[in-house]
Amino acid sequence: MRNLLKAKSFKILIAVVLILFGVMMYSASTSGQQNFLTAVTSFITTPIQKLSALISGGIGSIGDDMTDIDTVRAENELLLTKVRELSAQLVDYEELKQENERLRGILGIKEENPGFQFVPATVISRDVSDPYATFIIDKGSMHDVAYLDPVITADGLVGYVSEVGPISSKVTTILSPATDIGAIDRRTLDGGVLGGDLELAGNDMCKLSYLARDCDVATGDIIVTSGLGCIYPKNLVIGEVTEIRAESQDISLYAIIQPAADVTGCIDVFVISSFEGQGAVVNGQLADTVTTTAE
Repeated sequence: MRNLLKAKSFKILIAVVLILFGVMMYSASTSGQQNFLTAVTSFITTPIQKLSALISGGIGSIGDDMTDIDTVRAENELLLTKVRELSAQLVDYEELKQENERLRGILGIKEENPGFQFVPATVISRDVSDPYATFIIDKGSMHDVAYLDPVITADGLVGYVSEVGPISSKVTTILSPATDIGAIDRRTLDGGVLGGDLELAGNDMCKLSYLARDCDVATGDIIVTSGLGCIYPKNLVIGEVTEIRAESQDISLYAIIQPAADVTGCIDVFVISSFEGQGAVVNGQLADTVTTTAE
């Protein structure tokens, strides 16, 4: 018995029993708290559980993020489609607005001149080598367009039909020296002849020649057609006086005219195919019976 008590294994057994007894007593006295073994186990397992939860939670978050990205992408595509539709509608609206403004301007001319007959036309090509901005329209003799018919926009006179084909016509503009239009100052009634000039055409200008030295024409005055010659109806707006100059080899004056119409950039024009008093003699024939083939 004495040897047993002195044995090393017996001492270890006694120590373990005492430790277990102490743990049991501690657990009993700390109700609601982890016991020693649980605490030791928790110290080891908690970091592992935390890492596992972080990984699983991260995977779930990534999945949610991917779902959100797909949703946002779909919403963006829908918004882009709406923007494209609205942009197209805006373009259509602006074109319609411009067309209405052009028609309103022509309607005003029509109301002031009920005898006018208009043929709407579109510029389909321009001669880029021509300094006087000659262009071709998509209407010809089949549409009642005739040689020397005036061509206008809602803003003013552009030129005249210089060649006619069945379905297209050439228009010579008021920038060309070939133009010869009786014109007057709407304020003073001083008259002259409007035509083009190579130097002025480079600045989209033309000139009113043969003004009397004592005329009252001034900068800012509006020049209109006089109606003389029966090629152009009376009171078509041509443009505004920007400068008065003296002819170098003559006793007369001339005025630099800024056309009211966009001669070099117009797209939609109107041919005046008929008006009261229309018709001029050209080489012994009525002007409205002379036709040639447009290039």
